Amino acid sequence: MHLHRIKVRNFRLLLDVDLELEQDTTVVVGRNNSGKTSLGEVVRRFLVDASPRFELEDFSTGSYDRFCAALKAREEGRQANEVCDCLPAIEVEFYFKYDPNGSGFGSLSEFIIDVDLDCTEALAVVKYALKQENVDSLFDGLGPREITVESRLAFLGTLRERIPALFSTEVWAQDPNDPSNRKLLSTTVLRNTLAADFVSAQRGLDDNTSKDRDVLARVLEGLFASASSPAADAKDKEIAGALSDAVKEIQETIDADFSTQLKRLLPTFETFGYPGLGGPELETETNLDVQRLLASYTKVKYAGYGGVRLPETYNGLGVRNLIFMLLQLVRFYKAYRAAANAPFAHLVFVEEPEAHLHPQMQEVFIRQLAGLAERLKKAHGSDGHWPVQYVVTTHSSHVANATEFEKIRYFLSVAIDPEGKVRRSKIKDLRTGLGKTPEETKNFLHQYLTLTKCDLLFADKAILVEGTGERLLVPVAIRASDATDGAGQELSSEYLTILEVGGAYAHHFLELLRFLELKTLVITDLDAVKAEGGHKCPVHKGQATSNACIRTWFGGKDVSIADLLKKSPEQMVQGAISIAYQRPEKAGGPCGRTLEDAFVLANPNLFPLVATSVGDQEEEAQEIADREKKSAFALKYAVFETGWIVPGYIADGLKWLRASEGDLGRESRTSAAQEKACLGVDQWCDRCVLRSAK
Repeated sequence: MHLHRIKVRNFRLLLDVDLELEQDTTVVVGRNNSGKTSLGEVVRRFLVDASPRFELEDFSTGSYDRFCAALKAREEGRQANEVCDCLPAIEVEFYFKYDPNGSGFGSLSEFIIDVDLDCTEALAVVKYALKQENVDSLFDGLGPREITVESRLAFLGTLRERIPALFSTEVWAQDPNDPSNRKLLSTTVLRNTLAADFVSAQRGLDDNTSKDRDVLARVLEGLFASASSPAADAKDKEIAGALSDAVKEIQETIDADFSTQLKRLLPTFETFGYPGLGGPELETETNLDVQRLLASYTKVKYAGYGGVRLPETYNGLGVRNLIFMLLQLVRFYKAYRAAANAPFAHLVFVEEPEAHLHPQMQEVFIRQLAGLAERLKKAHGSDGHWPVQYVVTTHSSHVANATEFEKIRYFLSVAIDPEGKVRRSKIKDLRTGLGKTPEETKNFLHQYLTLTKCDLLFADKAILVEGTGERLLVPVAIRASDATDGAGQELSSEYLTILEVGGAYAHHFLELLRFLELKTLVITDLDAVKAEGGHKCPVHKGQATSNACIRTWFGGKDVSIADLLKKSPEQMVQGAISIAYQRPEKAGGPCGRTLEDAFVLANPNLFPLVATSVGDQEEEAQEIADREKKSAFALKYAVFETGWIVPGYIADGLKWLRASEGDLGRESRTSAAQEKACLGVDQWCDRCVLRSAK
């Protein structure tokens, strides 16, 4: 029994997303500004904040036009409920899985309202929206008028001031199979069903040792509060009681001795006739509070040498970060166990656990996280259930490496308007998204990305190369290409990853790259052979290619070398991916078979060829390249001799990769008929993101 899905609408980049959760740990990855942090923030607003409150800026930019549509509906005399239907609302749906034959549903039973005996899902909906009785207050004084570019800003500016006061939160249980079957509930019921805690990315750690920053000590206050709860474990209660008893002993000493001495500091009021007849005398009383002592006067120290204890700031940031996260998780566990009525599920967001941790520590942390609940139960002698589910957001390829392939959720930001100014998040589920990919390919990708690095999950663009030669030479080629063709769009200034995958395996990545919608250049070799399955040969003698990636690219068919050299630039591109293999540097000229001999042919100033015919030049270039090992050849021209001409096929590929996004990653526009329908208020649906205000 667990929370298995969260759907979010109209919150920042999360215009309409669906996140499926693992039962233990879900790792959320993606580039910056792709919506990862917004996921935790919207959950925090609804499940933790005392009174959920949102601003205009919290609404997805793709939903702003719906405010304009609502104003138009009101001007047309529509009913209040119709106007409200036009307005955007920030909404989160929580889907719970449960065993219908089980027992002890607790507060989840409030959300189980269906009558289907086979249904194993409960749905809780929380929505921040305008109530019908506030329609007039929201739009008072704003119409009638035509919404123009100029008036739109003033209109939204007025709404910015009114939304927090007029919008409110509603919670209801909903039948998963019948949206019309609902039961209104309170926010308290939802929070009693689903608890949420956060280990935020900004944890208050710094490297300043000149002043005390007792971040770790402040966690002790929360641990004591949990241990003091009536529902706490017996051992925790015993510890809390011992602490309280120790303070009581100190209190007695204070009352007996300290108060007597403190009284002597009081001024002599007798001179002024006080206390006089019947006036009470002044006494002193000092009260000690355990929680305040822990929060303000207790510090975590590290054992030093010779009895000298070191402040917590004297330890490295990485160790402090790790200790802080673990203490927080222990606090969450104890607070859950101490709750009088424990929630059905407990969601814990851990943001950027990699901060200050070295790579090996990052990997150990994510591997051990899922088993923490069991270790805590054993350590505290408890057999109680802790239904914790972690959502870890990270920018670390090391954390992603150590995560099982199926537990990764990839966040992608895509444009939804022609200018690319309005964007939304898409969530790619690696468990289900590659469902049609052959099992052999999925296993290969899983093993490769686990054993090497997951930079593909964080990059803006990618280059897949065959081997060491390309991996060393392509960065130099990028710098040279940027200098000549960059024009303000330098690849070297983008988040670009170069992945060495080998010519025999590059095609296994094509489906993954399409799934990630990552603009990628695949640089591979022509690999001419005399016949299918034959031996390698110069290009002019070749009849076919042995390159698996090229053959897969062109439909898995046997493609002749002559046909490959005739392919148009358009045929080299499929969606967000382009392939590049050797071409003649000029029409009718010699063509390289691999990177090294193509490099020789592209640099006649470095390798003056004696041969005059095309065939002889290809063979001579191959001989020159074969005289040196590939790694030695690449190192020489990547480090020591960098003033060379980039082979044409690589230069063309980099030019394509450098080009602006264009339509890449932008969602297709709806048809003219659908747009016309959506502009009518009656047809405006929750997921419509068309720009209606002209």
